[in-house]
Amino acid sequence: MSFHAEFVISVSDLRKAMGQLRANRRQYKDSDFADILVSGFAATFRSVGTEAEVPVDGKRPGSVRIPLRILDRITQTVPTLKKRSLHFQCEPGVIKIGTWSVKHPDIEVGKIPDQRVGIPIDVSIIDTLAIAEILGPERIAEEGMRSRVEDAMDTRRSAISVALGALEPFGITKAQLEDLVDTQIGGAVKRLRKSLPSG
Repeated sequence: MSFHAEFVISVSDLRKAMGQLRANRRQYKDSDFADILVSGFAATFRSVGTEAEVPVDGKRPGSVRIPLRILDRITQTVPTLKKRSLHFQCEPGVIKIGTWSVKHPDIEVGKIPDQRVGIPIDVSIIDTLAIAEILGPERIAEEGMRSRVEDAMDTRRSAISVALGALEPFGITKAQLEDLVDTQIGGAVKRLRKSLPSG
């Protein structure tokens, strides 16, 4: 497995791919990752719920995982480079484009995500919790969904707390509310298990 990926991409194709990755990302635009899978003739840009394939000149096929916020920074820098095409050299922790480079510890090379997992970009909280149960913590991290799962768990806790405050005078307990939510998550697990490979 190569620990580098290298390709040449036109500025317009990079913008096209980034436009697709950014769409509907909302609060996860800073925490989601993009995987770029480079072959001899194409690069597939993939993030939770979105995939875009664009033509490239693949100098060294491979894969790179980049935080979307870093890829966004690259896209914002592109106009200052005044070039029609960009030569990307990706190594662990760094991406070089000509003489310009960006360093970040979360830039990983050689990590190939599971292409069988197709998760919608706007996945609901209940489905996020179900997917976390199906895939497990390691696969959730591999899919770049850790932040989404943590947010869904926080929402679950706060929703139960708020509901308990309103329903406690009626004798409803926290355990009853947790059982209700767990039942809903269990239903989502059954529905989604058919379409997701288990962890």
